[in-house]
Amino acid sequence: MARQRIAHYPFKDQKIRPILELMASIYALKELQVDNQHLYETGFFRAGSGDLLTESYNSQLRLLRPHLIPIVELSDASVARETSWNISTIGNKYGDIVELQLEVAQKSRLNTGSPPPYYEKLMKPII
Repeated sequence: MARQRIAHYPFKDQKIRPILELMASIYALKELQVDNQHLYETGFFRAGSGDLLTESYNSQLRLLRPHLIPIVELSDASVARETSWNISTIGNKYGDIVELQLEVAQKSRLNTGSPPPYYEKLMKPII
């Protein structure tokens, strides 16, 4: 059903279709890795199939790797700033990488409240 939906959906950018197909295949391979007992029991998988499955999964991940940052950066930065969900601070179309990193750090839940008890003794001297 997912492949049919991807194949027939009218994407504005047609370059997204192969990436979504790749992600769907990665999902399917991972599901097979998690639950493949029935394939061995029925004889569909034989000795060595697990290794082929792992190799296929890793191969698909290598194909996806160059697309990971663009996928994360698909979100509109102005919308992400207004919500609790943050986009990657690696880069964006606005070019304000350092400013965005500072803003994310300042708004982080880790940057609220008082410092941990070990801060003065262990961390501050290093800083």
